[in-house]
Amino acid sequence: MSNRPITMSKVRSAAPSNCADLSPNSPESMQVDLSPTITKVKRISFAKIGFTLSILISVGAGAFLGRIVPINALDWGGLLTGRKPEDVLMEGLGRKLERPYQILVIGVDRVLDVPLGSPESFNGRSDSMLLIRFDPSDRSVNILSIPRDTQVPIPNYGVTKINAANVYGGAELAREVVSEKLNGVEIDHYVRLDTSGLSALVNALGGIEVNVPKRMKYVDKTQKLNIDLYAGKQILNGEQAEGFARFRQDEEADIGRIKRQQIILKAIKAKIANPAVVLNLPDLINVMKKHVDSSLSFDELMAIATFTLTLKPEQIQTSTLKGRTSEPNEFRFSYWIVNPEDVDQAIVGKFKTK
Repeated sequence: MSNRPITMSKVRSAAPSNCADLSPNSPESMQVDLSPTITKVKRISFAKIGFTLSILISVGAGAFLGRIVPINALDWGGLLTGRKPEDVLMEGLGRKLERPYQILVIGVDRVLDVPLGSPESFNGRSDSMLLIRFDPSDRSVNILSIPRDTQVPIPNYGVTKINAANVYGGAELAREVVSEKLNGVEIDHYVRLDTSGLSALVNALGGIEVNVPKRMKYVDKTQKLNIDLYAGKQILNGEQAEGFARFRQDEEADIGRIKRQQIILKAIKAKIANPAVVLNLPDLINVMKKHVDSSLSFDELMAIATFTLTLKPEQIQTSTLKGRTSEPNEFRFSYWIVNPEDVDQAIVGKFKTK
């Protein structure tokens, strides 16, 4: 298992298998193959087929798309029976998710004095921590946010905050500590993102729409953030979205930040779900490669991403690990205290344990 960031070499490695299907998947052969089907089926939604074909044409008259989506990878049967064309296209662009995955996603403070994208740049404290289960059997996603101040024992370091685990032992120690805290929950893989990656992604998407609930003004000199937002629905650029997600002057403290991070995730999903994003896929990959470190293969990442994008909002459930803030004189530092009942409520029936 490698701790190295995902590189474009992994992206290129997926190309040969798809290129092999280019010749039989030319626009001409597509027309021959589909004509009998269109003739036989009387109640086809021609508006849906026309919309799908317009997408194919917009991505280069089928030639470019043929390189990355073999025609047999598209769910034509599902399209004819009512599946959304954009869902069919998104699924075809990626890989099909064949089994459940439980993944620890860690947003880390970028280490500023090392090169961007280097292994060392991902060794900062975790600013956010999500345990996510992707389950294709019932087409669901469960997301559990773990407060960064959660009190845990870390081997060789004693009792401290869970956000220190990544600093002391990288993703592997963070995975071990989270699993131990959450009743031995299984964690198949990890994804680490440096916090500046959020800004880069949002800018690459052309901004995201967010309803800012109140005036937010705060300067974080450590992470070089100047947050200055007014209340109301608006399009946030990358720097503004990062500030919104990481704002610290909130009466709900870490719990408030988790809620805002979930809002940002939903806004990003809504933007990426637009089929037009296909045109920018190479640029998005190029932007994000310096900001992501993962134990997942490129194919696994694509399968998970496209699976998530084809889900309805009600199929994605978000929750936060419950607990309480420690009393002022209870410990030397302020902690999020979680009891066994809180853990049971968060895990049982939602995540698989060892």
